[in-house]
Amino acid sequence: MKFGLDDIAVFLEVVRAGSFSGAAQTLRMPVSTVSRRVAALEARLGVQLLKRTTRALSLTEDGGAFAERCGVALAEVAAAANALADRRTELVGTLRVTAPHYACNRDFGPQLLAFAAQHPKLQLDLRLTNGAPYLVEEGVDVAFQLTPLPVGRHIARRLWEVAYAVCASRSLVEARPMLARMLHPRDLSGEPCVLTPPIGAWLFERPDRAERLSFAPRVLGAVVDDLGLGAAAVRQGLGVGYLPRGLIADDDFVELQIAGWRPQPRELYALYPASRQLSPKVRALIDHALAARAAHG
Repeated sequence: MKFGLDDIAVFLEVVRAGSFSGAAQTLRMPVSTVSRRVAALEARLGVQLLKRTTRALSLTEDGGAFAERCGVALAEVAAAANALADRRTELVGTLRVTAPHYACNRDFGPQLLAFAAQHPKLQLDLRLTNGAPYLVEEGVDVAFQLTPLPVGRHIARRLWEVAYAVCASRSLVEARPMLARMLHPRDLSGEPCVLTPPIGAWLFERPDRAERLSFAPRVLGAVVDDLGLGAAAVRQGLGVGYLPRGLIADDDFVELQIAGWRPQPRELYALYPASRQLSPKVRALIDHALAARAAHG
């Protein structure tokens, strides 16, 4: 069975973009051409790779298996090409990066943009997402992720710790005075709380014994899949929050103290595909992020 790698690359771009139109825009070809080439690939393989509806595309079981294996294979081809490019002194090409909304909308995002400005021949393709991307299938070179980390075939490099705090609005503390005199994290079990998935449990530790307690609040004031909006929900008095300290620096928040306990910090990692060697572009970006963090404390 003969077919070109270009058709497979077109199919993988459709998977990454989630649509024929998105792939066509990236590949700079008509949507009809993209659709026709994927259909021709399916005909040659004798299987349906994509389920097509008027609203969305999704992979069939065969399509998912094919995309995974071909993604790894083409990543190896790209790694071989990058190995030849390593001899260059300049960073060139496209660097696809994902990062959480919270991390990028504050200090970290400008650091990534500064890196791109230092390398004018490098195109930074930065996507903000609170989810975990499929690195190979989506063509992501490096994903910055807060713990808990997703399960998958990747290499994870720890970058730094992100301090967390338990907090509430001043109005909620005034209405529920028990919040000001808690002795144990279980004291929160009867209070309204704001959850920010993927964090489903709140972790605390005692510095004297390094003890950790997993705690899932049962009384929910709100569930918000974004840390920034989670902070807004806490500010509105919807419940107690478990948030990065950087989000609660103003006077609208009260940091709650629990005798002898503190929230366990989360950690920021850089994830890149295990099937690829660490490229000079990814290595340079990680080194830049670490240097910028050290310079700014």
